[in-house]
Amino acid sequence: YYISNNNYYFIYTKQELDDQNHVILYITKVLREVTNTPNGQVPTGYIIGVKVEDENEYTTVKNDIVNIIEEKQSGKDPTVRYLDLSMLSNYKVKDYRVFKLDKNTYSSVFGQMLDEPGNNSDVTDYKAMYEEEVNKNSILQKSIDELTDKMNRLKEIIN
Repeated sequence: YYISNNNYYFIYTKQELDDQNHVILYITKVLREVTNTPNGQVPTGYIIGVKVEDENEYTTVKNDIVNIIEEKQSGKDPTVRYLDLSMLSNYKVKDYRVFKLDKNTYSSVFGQMLDEPGNNSDVTDYKAMYEEEVNKNSILQKSIDELTDKMNRLKEIIN
């Protein structure tokens, strides 16, 4: 989780490997979620990860990743400002972009060994936990949408 050019980004992995032995990284731009109401936008209290749509911004993020790797390999001070992950306590991923990194580079830089595809390990359990949280977020969002609809109908009745 870091800040670059006044934007916040969260890069994570579920430690999945593609068929060419690349680690799949997920890139999200971090924003505060709002919901539209008849009286304007209202914060939901969630912090969300959205897809980096702008190609120039995506290129900047990819360059940040390359710089992070080079800095970790050389021991240089980081050029990006890392942020405390606890700031993402109400974080939910809406959308993301994928960046692939060579497995050996990933392992040497981040010091984590990755499992081969199909290997049953704690990584699989983490992936299941992540998917369960995504599912819970989807259910909560449906509840919020239903409550918003009910509230709007009540407002119509009162008016």
